[in-house]
Amino acid sequence: MAQTFTRRRMLTLAAAAGSIVASGVLGACSTGQPQPTVRGVPTLMPTALPTAAPASAIRATVAPTGQPPQTGLAAQAAPGGTGDAKPATAATATITPQPARSAKRDVVIMQGADATTLDPHLSTFATDVNVTFTIFDNLTFRNEDQSVIRPMLATEWKVEERRWELKLRPHVRFHNGDPLTSEDVKFSIERTYDPTARTGVANVFSTVERIETPDPLTVIFQMRQPDALLPSRLAFYGGQIMPKAYFEKVGPAGFQQWPIGTGPYKFAEWQKDSQLILERFDSYWGGAPSFERVIFKPRPEIAPRVAALLAGEADLVTSVPADQLDVINRSGRARADGALYNGLHVLVVNATVPPLNNRFVKQALSLAIDRDAIIRAVHKGQGVIPNGLIAQGDFGFDATLPPLEYNPDRAKQRLKEAGYGGEEIVFETTQGYMDGDRQMAELVHEMWQKVGVNSKLQLIEIAERAEKTRQKSFRGIYWSDPVSTLLDPDGMMYRLLGPGGSQEYWTDKDWIRLGNEARSSLDQGVRLQNYRQMNAMALQHLPWIPVVQPRRLSGIANGIEFRPYGNGYVNVRRENLKPRG
Repeated sequence: MAQTFTRRRMLTLAAAAGSIVASGVLGACSTGQPQPTVRGVPTLMPTALPTAAPASAIRATVAPTGQPPQTGLAAQAAPGGTGDAKPATAATATITPQPARSAKRDVVIMQGADATTLDPHLSTFATDVNVTFTIFDNLTFRNEDQSVIRPMLATEWKVEERRWELKLRPHVRFHNGDPLTSEDVKFSIERTYDPTARTGVANVFSTVERIETPDPLTVIFQMRQPDALLPSRLAFYGGQIMPKAYFEKVGPAGFQQWPIGTGPYKFAEWQKDSQLILERFDSYWGGAPSFERVIFKPRPEIAPRVAALLAGEADLVTSVPADQLDVINRSGRARADGALYNGLHVLVVNATVPPLNNRFVKQALSLAIDRDAIIRAVHKGQGVIPNGLIAQGDFGFDATLPPLEYNPDRAKQRLKEAGYGGEEIVFETTQGYMDGDRQMAELVHEMWQKVGVNSKLQLIEIAERAEKTRQKSFRGIYWSDPVSTLLDPDGMMYRLLGPGGSQEYWTDKDWIRLGNEARSSLDQGVRLQNYRQMNAMALQHLPWIPVVQPRRLSGIANGIEFRPYGNGYVNVRRENLKPRG
């Protein structure tokens, strides 16, 4: 099928999770998290990290006609599945030969921007990962409420000190018919940190020393130090598994033009800035999805996206502003739903550029921001004021800390202490990268000017932002929406700000030491203490200026069932996307 291809634009991030163990085989448990409040001071979320649900406890069930046997995961514990995996309990669900076919063939998803790449290792932008997580599978997966790490392409795993052993699901095939083997896993993970590949996820698996493949269905990770978070790392971006033989045959450019994975939908066509079409993979190991095609369409402006939803031209609209809640819910055609974002909306600071290398200037910028006004004006109360660089819901979040302060007088005093002489501070903002980015930028720009900051606001294209991210070439300050991929600061704060991170514009040897110690410790007390210290240090130097932890909303047509995830991930597998009624 004819298709056109090029890089273009992007939106936000997407994400998920964290698990920790003392030693031995991971057991299955679930610590369900309550829905956090969305107003006022952040409240404490449970900090006990979830553990994995190995599929060795799930009994094999009836397979579709003409398909190899599959485990119960495919029917009841597939990613985002309808039932949580239970510890030490055999699953009894069976896989039906085919899902019930809906009269509706296509599902149209409208996002704020087109994808920039279909290579899963080159981007962590939401508009990209929403597509690549549909084409590709991971070894593990975090369920919809983020409480349990489930089997995906790996059916079970165990750990002994620095050695993780994973068993792969048998009879899984890529879209071109090639079988999934341990060599594909080794190739995919090693590529993430191969410096010649120049991936966007180079530091995700920095704790891996080497990968061994003793047989086609066994993968062994030898770690540089103990790493209890490996199953969580494998569950999110960087962990998508690619076919080694096909990639080596077509090369990086050919793979981007026609990607091959094991996911529920396969690539069909991409008309840049118009639509990206994925077709149902009927041989998907987890059961063929409910719809024949998923079509991603970019619509940078929110008004056309909402109008398309209400006119029946779109079935799912991401990144819906809070001021559209009533419009959608009163339409009778669609509904709005969402979850507190597993991350933050922050201003990233290039601390290598004067005067942003002065911590008092950064403190002044933070003190000048009226976050409550921004949440009321832009997010219509659908968010909380952060109290640091650790998001509510993450391990290490400290509910005893007050929300970040708004104090214009103290901001002016900090500028005076810094010896600030009116030097220009460039603020580069996008429109459509994340909810309300331009509107929030204009408000922040005015707040800074009121305290005497010479702020210069510049609007940049999303594609330009993507290139600046890769090159680390921002001129001063810019928006980001870091997602907590592990429900642990290692998967957000340390991943992005630590050594090799894409937002590493500031460095401190003690901060790095604490982060390295936390990621290699199996002692929760040590990890908690380190993260609290790291947060305190970061609040002094502000490599990020946190602004809001929003409740992210989606618009959903009444004809489909769909559940938004707190990490922003759009799961279109059949257990999370199906006809309604």
